[in-house]
Amino acid sequence: MKTSLILFVLLLSVCSNTAFPQPAETQEPVACNEDFAKFLVEQQVAESKSVEETDRRIRILVRAADFLWRYDQPTAREYLADAFKVAGDRFSEKGFEKRENKGLTTTAPDYRFEVIKAIATKDSEWATRLVDQLLKEYEKAAADRSGTDRTRELDDVLRIAVDSVKKNPELSRHLFRRAMAHPVDFHWFWTLFSVAHTDRLMADELYIELLGRYGDANPRRLLFFSAYPFASPRIFGIEKFQYGASVPETLAPNRNLQLKFIDLFLQRAVSYAADPRNLEVVLEEGRLHEAIYIMTTLAELEPIIVRDFPSLIQRLSEARGAANGMLSEKMRKDAADREERNESLGYGFERRLKEIEKADSEGKLTDYMIVSLVTWGEKPKTEEQFKQIEPWLAKIVEQAARDATVNYFWFLRANLAVKESRINDAESFAKKVPEVEHRAIVFFNIAEKQLKNPNDAATVYQTLRDVGRLAEQAEDSVEKVKVLLGLVNQYLKVNPVFAMQELSDAIKIINRIERYDFNSTGVTRQIRGKNFSHFAVFSMPGYDLENTFREISKNNFEMSLSNAKSLEDKYLRTIAVLAIAKNCADTGKKKPAGKAGRVRS
Repeated sequence: MKTSLILFVLLLSVCSNTAFPQPAETQEPVACNEDFAKFLVEQQVAESKSVEETDRRIRILVRAADFLWRYDQPTAREYLADAFKVAGDRFSEKGFEKRENKGLTTTAPDYRFEVIKAIATKDSEWATRLVDQLLKEYEKAAADRSGTDRTRELDDVLRIAVDSVKKNPELSRHLFRRAMAHPVDFHWFWTLFSVAHTDRLMADELYIELLGRYGDANPRRLLFFSAYPFASPRIFGIEKFQYGASVPETLAPNRNLQLKFIDLFLQRAVSYAADPRNLEVVLEEGRLHEAIYIMTTLAELEPIIVRDFPSLIQRLSEARGAANGMLSEKMRKDAADREERNESLGYGFERRLKEIEKADSEGKLTDYMIVSLVTWGEKPKTEEQFKQIEPWLAKIVEQAARDATVNYFWFLRANLAVKESRINDAESFAKKVPEVEHRAIVFFNIAEKQLKNPNDAATVYQTLRDVGRLAEQAEDSVEKVKVLLGLVNQYLKVNPVFAMQELSDAIKIINRIERYDFNSTGVTRQIRGKNFSHFAVFSMPGYDLENTFREISKNNFEMSLSNAKSLEDKYLRTIAVLAIAKNCADTGKKKPAGKAGRVRS
């Protein structure tokens, strides 16, 4: 009875204070149908022609083409062709772009491939021709590049291939093989696991093909294929801690593929060591000699071979002897130094804690040691481990690093409590996280958990109301808008009236702050110390402007359109209206001829 009364009062309060513009009683409501959706798209594209920023112009053209493809393919193709040209001109002018966000430098997308990705879902032959065109340009320029820019086009081609695995596997296979025309690099490491997330059989077939294609690659590069057959997030060898991947929970170690990799690596180790010219090879920047990669990998493979593949023991000895003959004293020292650093990186929680206790007793404790206790680890920390960490946080000397680490500590601990259904603990821990967007993520996770339990359904209102109060107290900012968009999506699951109110509030703030891309859902956490830094990025899935309008318009088309048109930024308004129009075309019915009502724009 008490819960019902609370919900009634909440609903009465919101309804009485909602100030949504209502259509005049004499006007026929706007119809959600294909005709009106097409009208909206044409109107928005026409209005957006004055948008000067090329990245925004590209997105508008791509989304308009996506909508029009089923109705008017020639026009849709023109939009996509225009978008690709604009993207090409932008790349010619700016090259690869970087973005700065609160001290964190990230790589901006290559808009040429953003357009190709959109085309690939509609016309795979066209997409293939464009990929071939860009790769020919890449082949001419790659030799003059350095760092991550050296393989940018290949990375993007593989992303499109991975995205196509489910709907267009033939396109994926073609793009994979197109990328295989270039030297093997680390992008294949994450690609294999990404494919396995969608289609494990295709990933296995791709793996076998890759071993056949790159059998003569240098041993270090072959190690990018070492993790997949073992379903391991890390490669073998001395650089194991420089690379990590997300392994699908459904992916199990594959003995057959393990044997194929080990057999190939042993064969390549022997043949590489047998060529005296390889002793004089100029090392890649920041890399060790190939003999070091061979020896450290063989050391890791030895117990596996002895246990599972004893027929390879003799070949293991041959490979080890051949590689050992290549090692100079300097190489041995370089290997020993790197192994010493790797040993500390591989410490589990208990070993790290003991090292900290020892350093503290000897007066050698550093801020980095404590921070890494919070940030580092192959596995999520337990509640007991968080309790052990807590007393050490006060010992961080630099205040900025201490504050950031403490905030991150409570954020991680709160999310663990949510996962373990300790909701009271989660709420208590979340209140110790000062950043509005990070605390909101915890409360949204709590709400998701409550919605799954019918007995907690009523309490979700209180959880979301806590987030609302948190947002009300925050200054107008991008982060505040993201929280409000999160509230919209959460309230849509329980009360669309509340959702529309939050959307209205979000738009008012968007109109007051400076230009920003509200289609980004990333929330950054960074910890900076004197000689170290740690960055982590979290997201509020689906809580971007475009998806929010798409979802809320399913419930109330007219009010969603009214809110979208109140956005003052022409680009954001266009993106919002296009999302509504696409949803309307997907769900609405075409009006019968001769019964079209008066359309209000």
